[in-house]
Amino acid sequence: MVLALIPALAAALAAAETGAAAGSLRFVDAADTWSIDFRHRHGGQGEFYMIETVGSGVVAFDYDGDGDDDLLFVDSGEPAPHGGKPGRTTLLRNDLGPNGPRFVDATRASGIRLDSYGMGALTGDVDGDGDPDVYLTAFGPNRLWLNRGDGAFSPAPEDGGTADPSWSASAAFGDIDLDGDLDLYVTNYVDFGYDNNIVCGQPRSYCHPDAYNSLPDRFYRNEHRPGQPAVFVDATAELGFGDARGAGLGVVITDLDHDRRPDIYVANDMDPNFHFLNRSTDARPRFEDDALIAGTALSDRGEAEAGMGIAVGDVDGNGFEDLIVTHLDRQTNALYSNRGDGLFLEHRFVAGIAEPSMPWVGFGTDLADFDLDGDLDLAVANGHVIHNISEQEGFGGEIYKQPNQLLENLGGRFAEVENGGISAVRVSRGLATADFDLDGDLDLVVSNCNDRAEIYRNESDHRGEALQIDLLDRGSPNRRAIGAAIEVRSTAGSQRREVRAGSSYLSQNSLTQTFGVPPSDATDGKGEFASSTDGVEIRILWPRQGGVRLPGLSPGHRVRIVR
Repeated sequence: MVLALIPALAAALAAAETGAAAGSLRFVDAADTWSIDFRHRHGGQGEFYMIETVGSGVVAFDYDGDGDDDLLFVDSGEPAPHGGKPGRTTLLRNDLGPNGPRFVDATRASGIRLDSYGMGALTGDVDGDGDPDVYLTAFGPNRLWLNRGDGAFSPAPEDGGTADPSWSASAAFGDIDLDGDLDLYVTNYVDFGYDNNIVCGQPRSYCHPDAYNSLPDRFYRNEHRPGQPAVFVDATAELGFGDARGAGLGVVITDLDHDRRPDIYVANDMDPNFHFLNRSTDARPRFEDDALIAGTALSDRGEAEAGMGIAVGDVDGNGFEDLIVTHLDRQTNALYSNRGDGLFLEHRFVAGIAEPSMPWVGFGTDLADFDLDGDLDLAVANGHVIHNISEQEGFGGEIYKQPNQLLENLGGRFAEVENGGISAVRVSRGLATADFDLDGDLDLVVSNCNDRAEIYRNESDHRGEALQIDLLDRGSPNRRAIGAAIEVRSTAGSQRREVRAGSSYLSQNSLTQTFGVPPSDATDGKGEFASSTDGVEIRILWPRQGGVRLPGLSPGHRVRIVR
């Protein structure tokens, strides 16, 4: 095991405030400063093809291995009846310098191209060569691009077996069978087609998903062998997913029951959500949908809701990670609070996220410690799905374009931040977080439907110091240790995160884990250390097996832990 302190953090990290003074979350538009100029195009010309309103995702990942996160924006393009010209899915390289990030268009050099109507993106090292590969979902065949390690990508032979022609949405990587490599779960939405474009609404607009049949998702087992091309095999029926049909939009692979086996949670649009628990044995890989028993299938009223995006994190600090699911307006967003015994309690009103979300349609979302105070705040990307919603009965005003939201975690209950700086009003969809400027706090990027993307620099008051952690597992094809659990303990308490590939909505956050470590005088009495001189303790539970304990570390660093 190797531990290294990475000196790439800017001086602002070491100088982060350690006082306990309160301060709201605050962001500044950095699109022009950082040279972000991406515009999503859905290609609509008045036929109201349902695919046009879904938008697309964004991924924050370090594709060139230089220590800072780059950006991949998915573009949709033109529907086939209008010519079918592919969108320009765009890779932006982060050339971080003394004056901050400068994103350079590296799309042509990368070779990445999506010839289907684009939806989402996902990254992970599927062939075990140490470089993150890219998986693109679409209305039409999905595509897998393999990172060559020289700044360019090559298409996987026959897409590694994952070119599902259905309408796919979000996807997630995880070592489901615990054999050391990354498997793939892909959500599929509904059976819309150009030849069954139903006329909906008066005046006409985009259809509700109930107008079409839901589709089954797909699970692909990675059967890659060293030195061979990436190969995925459709194991949907074999692992118990075959009978599950839902209009899937969001998905996350995470350990829901703390048995150190990766489970799968799917947000379905007006179908009950899936909560697949990993019941695999040595003799048989197997999953069971436990959503109804766990309490995560339906709303607090027992109704299926329009599930879009998913965020996972320990909201209340009880050591178990909770689920947030974004929904349509008037439904409110949901928070399923994890009790740690296999059951989740519906806490959307208790946690204060229901009322602020009532007027809005939520899509991308993330739980992140934006102010470094040791708890997880919430960001939500909003935008309606009906272009003329203001003309519909019971609605008024301009509500197709909607403001995004920041909610600050105040002791396990959220309060909306009124002037957080993410002020653009657009039809937002994908959302991802990463520390693009390496100053120790997490920035925000948002992709918008048929509009320009947004990126925001975090200028929140620091209530603690940052501790950022990267994991590298040299003995496994899963080099970035997707599925590893990280626990950080200090006098202020304990925090737990899991490294995940894929969440939010059609999107993925940085794999670098950012923890806020409050000063010792902010302890809530639950800390396990006697004084601040004990520093911070990091505990790692690696995927499959093995762990490490690193006591006495100081916050204010970015740490790479290598096995």
